[in-house]
Amino acid sequence: MSHISSIHQLFEKQVAKTPEALAVVFGQSQLTYQELDQKANQLAHYLRSEQRHGFSGCQAVKAEFLVGICVERSWEMIVGILGILKAGGAYVPLDPNYPLERLAYMLEDSGIKILLTQKKLVNKFSEYDNEIICLDTDWQDIEYQKTDKIVNVTTPQNLAYIIYTSGSTGKPKGVMVT
Repeated sequence: MSHISSIHQLFEKQVAKTPEALAVVFGQSQLTYQELDQKANQLAHYLRSEQRHGFSGCQAVKAEFLVGICVERSWEMIVGILGILKAGGAYVPLDPNYPLERLAYMLEDSGIKILLTQKKLVNKFSEYDNEIICLDTDWQDIEYQKTDKIVNVTTPQNLAYIIYTSGSTGKPKGVMVT
């Protein structure tokens, strides 16, 4: 029986093979596999911490902990998804172009306690009273975290993400994917 790896573990194998190769190119920004891995590790360490700056009552991300991610397409999106998975969490993608009612429904229905977003999108979540981390403006706190590999707490059988259906036949439904 062959060993099955999780997405973030497969990514780490690629980092070991080609650390200096380009992994992400977006506009004028580019990250090597090693740079992307280090940023994702910093975010994972930050998400595992219960001492995050600016929010009282932080919850540490652990296996299958749901984290919402609502960011425009960017390298921050890739760092966010990898960081959530490395922390052990499962991500719930939220399209910034969705109507506010749909975003609010998905947040409430999934029970997300932490939302990763960008400063320019925060106003979409004025009714959300859980923790919001802005990957752009809060990065000065995140970048103080260690860049080394975080201890893996998940298996391929753990929840990786929840994707919501279109809702064309009523309310959208979350589909859980390992």
